[in-house]
Amino acid sequence: MINEIAYVFWGLAFGFALSAPIGPVNIICLRRSLFGRARDGFMIGIGAAMGDAFYAGLAALGLKAFVSVIHSYDTELRVIGALIMFAFAVHIWRSHPHIDQTPQEGGVKRGMVGSLILTLTNPGVFLGFLGLYALAGIGDLGRGSGHAHADAIALVSGVFLGSCLWWAGLTGFGRYLRDKVNDKFLVLINHFSAALIGLFAVGTIVSLWLKF
Repeated sequence: MINEIAYVFWGLAFGFALSAPIGPVNIICLRRSLFGRARDGFMIGIGAAMGDAFYAGLAALGLKAFVSVIHSYDTELRVIGALIMFAFAVHIWRSHPHIDQTPQEGGVKRGMVGSLILTLTNPGVFLGFLGLYALAGIGDLGRGSGHAHADAIALVSGVFLGSCLWWAGLTGFGRYLRDKVNDKFLVLINHFSAALIGLFAVGTIVSLWLKF
């Protein structure tokens, strides 16, 4: 039982740490909090948290076959992720948000799916968990307790909760800012965030091109 509790806390730290770096999903969630409701932004972040938990579980169980697949389709996954980011950027740039704008029906569900796909098409998430596990000295789960699956569940649960903690804080921050901006400033944020997401997409494509 002590091992499982420790793994939950390790997972909390890992999930929070890997969610914090600013990327497309962070920008999308923050925008949703500014232009809509903080709850909607948080739910979109949940999609990314599910992707984090998925990769955390694979890394925790040491699925070497899956590592091979990730490396084999690294280029394809990155291209898909870049296309999704570019589509998001175009949509964001062309939209005209208002402070009192109500999010379109079904938008949260699409946002959750989009953030999940963006996370799953980023092999760096999986490799990031492998690196953190190695750094923390978490080797073969179950070595001390003899219950590898229980340890893995505790670790992955912690990752999911840690990721959710980050999204709650980020969207809460967005809700706080929302009361301090006007429509004109929202358009500027829209264009800035769209350009930033577009740069992520272009950067991905350029990095792939340089590999050939």
